[in-house]
Amino acid sequence: MAEPKWLQEMNRDEYIKEDFDAAGKSVAGTTVDGIDKNDPDWLDKAAKKVNAAEGDDYVKLDSGLLTVNQLNWMLQNTIGELTFVDDNNQFLWYNRPKDPNAKMKAKRTPDQVGDTMKAIHPDVRDVIPNAKKVVHTLRTKEGGHDEVYMPVPTGNLKELVLHYYKRVEDDKGNYIGIYEWVQDLYPLVKYFCETTGQKLVVDEDATTGATYRRNSDPDAATGASTKAAAAEEEKKEEKPDTTTGASHH
Repeated sequence: MAEPKWLQEMNRDEYIKEDFDAAGKSVAGTTVDGIDKNDPDWLDKAAKKVNAAEGDDYVKLDSGLLTVNQLNWMLQNTIGELTFVDDNNQFLWYNRPKDPNAKMKAKRTPDQVGDTMKAIHPDVRDVIPNAKKVVHTLRTKEGGHDEVYMPVPTGNLKELVLHYYKRVEDDKGNYIGIYEWVQDLYPLVKYFCETTGQKLVVDEDATTGATYRRNSDPDAATGASTKAAAAEEEKKEEKPDTTTGASHH
């Protein structure tokens, strides 16, 4: 993933100390003891131990009352992929797709729930150190940052998969974990352009974005081929009704 410059310049000696074995306990006291975190059946075992609500049991939220089933159904249909990792670096939840065959941008499986951050990240190249960097940033609010944007360089101008990480705090401002949102932004941008009667063009003077044009534009340095291809495609496709966005112009 593409790191912002400030993240690249972080002190490695500090962020590398993040405990991805999740050997401690959550500050909020929510860690379930006595069960191996990397047990593939952790979810069922932990739920049984704490007598967790399930099914048609009601859950009172700060601004609502829903059953566990309703929560699951709503989150299954939420746009994007969501995950939550607590302050002890234990992976506790993701919004499992309604379609079991759905292809996820950041694949997660039910047997990973409860795993340590070390277990869910492959120990190849700089994957784990880079993940520690993000966690440490949000734990300590490095440079005042409470969110991190990490786009995936796909080399495709019609796909921008964003990994968005947000610091989660309790009512007193204490760090209790991170939620991650993963989504291809292009369909949203495409909808915005069609609705407002606008279109995307390549900025020939841009100093960024080359990796996103790699597979879409042989002349990525200038953007010429992309413009030519876009013009040709525009001739073939039916143009959107630009009058619908008149009030936005």
